[in-house]
Amino acid sequence: FPPKPATHPALLIALHSSMGTGEQARAGFGYDFDLLADRHGLIAVYPQAYEGHWNDCKAKGPYAAKRESIDDVGFLYALVDRLVTDHHADRERVYVTGISNGGAMTFPLAPQPPDFARVYAAVVSSVPAPGNMAVMPKGQPVSILFMNGTGDPINPWQGGDVVLWPVLGNRGPVLSTQASVDYFRKLAGLEGAPQLTHFPDRDPGDGSTVERPSWSAPGTPRVALYTIKGGGHGAPDPAMHGRRLLGHSNRDIHAANEIWEFFMAVDF
Repeated sequence: FPPKPATHPALLIALHSSMGTGEQARAGFGYDFDLLADRHGLIAVYPQAYEGHWNDCKAKGPYAAKRESIDDVGFLYALVDRLVTDHHADRERVYVTGISNGGAMTFPLAPQPPDFARVYAAVVSSVPAPGNMAVMPKGQPVSILFMNGTGDPINPWQGGDVVLWPVLGNRGPVLSTQASVDYFRKLAGLEGAPQLTHFPDRDPGDGSTVERPSWSAPGTPRVALYTIKGGGHGAPDPAMHGRRLLGHSNRDIHAANEIWEFFMAVDF
């Protein structure tokens, strides 16, 4: 909690990856959400999933939360209700992001009860392919940001099975990153050409660069894609040096800062 929370603070929920913890979610974003909480008086929370995994939007997953049908959507609703009651959090300003399995946990929220949060951001995650979607989408538009690496060895940029043997058991197929973006873009009626931003290559030694196509229109949800060209499986941050088998760690941008700026830009 920030030292000086706002009267009715915004609530940012950051979800950890597979086999993870809330503390790992903090570290995975370079502790930048903590700094943003201190600066803006918002509440940043890092909940812990059952036995380290979220029962995300995929039908397939070799872990206990999936086998036992853990109600993580209900858990997150209860978490928000508790923070609203106990800490006067603003129910109209809830923001959700996550990495990998945590990013995939945004999808049972964004397409199913889309009013759970004001905006969503999925990092190194894609929408499940037909037959691997575990929820029934309502088809309502939402504002969402994707941040995926073209060299991700787990969540394939071009689509396919989410797996990294022997580290990560198969979670079934996902759409390509572009098809995932297009799914939400079409819901919002954002059919025009994107606004394209190229970010400076601040660390030429990290094997990756960043560009951002984004789509918006007045009074309409926004959709954006951070394309980490050459990037692997992780959230970009200047201090990040991930495991080699996960691909290149981008150090040109602060993922958390970019996500927060996107959240604040949404006025729908």
